[in-house]
Amino acid sequence: MMLITAIVGPSRVDPVKRALALFGVRGLTLTRVFVPAGVDAPVEVYRGERLITDLAPRVRLDLLCANLDAPDLAHVIDRAVADHEVEIWLTQVHHLVRIRTGDVGLDAL
Repeated sequence: MMLITAIVGPSRVDPVKRALALFGVRGLTLTRVFVPAGVDAPVEVYRGERLITDLAPRVRLDLLCANLDAPDLAHVIDRAVADHEVEIWLTQVHHLVRIRTGDVGLDAL
């Protein structure tokens, strides 16, 4: 099994969810995260003071899948984000247990 982790912009979450649904993905986990904004960090004014916003909001998507589906799913995520910035990690999962049902391995997906 593989864990796919992708960091995408908030505006790209819906296109990614739609693309994954077409591929047959039933569930994924979404988490709000903040990443370094880079060199062009926006400057905001708050109560008369200039603030450099050095963290940009992003969304982290976590998805478990079978080993054979991982490259295809990573490609689906990359294509759904199109020309926007995306970071994708594939991590091998050696043991998976669904605590509620006691299912192990691919049955736990």
